[in-house]
Amino acid sequence: MNILEVKGLKIEEDQNKKILVNNADFEIEKGKITCIVGESGSGKTMTAMSIIGMLPEGVKATKGKIIFNGENIFSFSKEKLRNFRGKKIFSIFQNSINCFNPSVIMETQIYDMICSHYNMDKKSFQERIINIMRNINLKKPEVLLKQYPFQLSGGMLQRMMIASAIIMEPDIIIADEPTTALDLVSQKDILNQLKMIKEKLSTTVLMITHDFGVVAEIADNVVIMRNGNIIERGTVYNIFDNPKEDYTKILIDATFKREVTDVC
Repeated sequence: MNILEVKGLKIEEDQNKKILVNNADFEIEKGKITCIVGESGSGKTMTAMSIIGMLPEGVKATKGKIIFNGENIFSFSKEKLRNFRGKKIFSIFQNSINCFNPSVIMETQIYDMICSHYNMDKKSFQERIINIMRNINLKKPEVLLKQYPFQLSGGMLQRMMIASAIIMEPDIIIADEPTTALDLVSQKDILNQLKMIKEKLSTTVLMITHDFGVVAEIADNVVIMRNGNIIERGTVYNIFDNPKEDYTKILIDATFKREVTDVC
């Protein structure tokens, strides 16, 4: 069963009409992890941003539909779109520090976020978020919640974003290169947490990445993008065992050749 379907999506720059995404078609299967893979400029992030209605200024979707639970997201009012973001779809970005106010402690920011969508008293929130943080192996959660974003590492901020996602209980989590700026230990931990969310909470995950190592670790389904076009898609097993496009083969070979070189 598909929770989200992208149909004929075209994204352009307003000024010069440059096509950033061209006639994209794919589905996101409910309760699975789908990875959109491609190099910088492939259109993968623009595709994800169109799903949450956050395309940058001067860029817009000019054709197509994005169907979520039978409704076209492009027809949503501003109010409905605001409620949709966070409550139905939660986004985790590469640089989590940009998602937090540096002058407000973590507890207040996460509580304000959940109160913008749900009614929850402070005591219930504190009990729940602390329990969630312990479940994802965040030590001393009471201390972390009283700290400011700049006091936490990039890996810790990503874990706090994951805790925020869990407490929001969205239908889909969109993770845009969430491990790129992290050390290897933190990368592994973030991927494990996303897999746990899928397995224990049946949450759907859309992962944006350039790294086939991440795909091998986490994906159920894969979409390959190049120059704004979807050139291949399938299950992770089909993509790795029988890639049809030369570009897909190059991406796979480049990733695992690099890993072997790093080990040597």
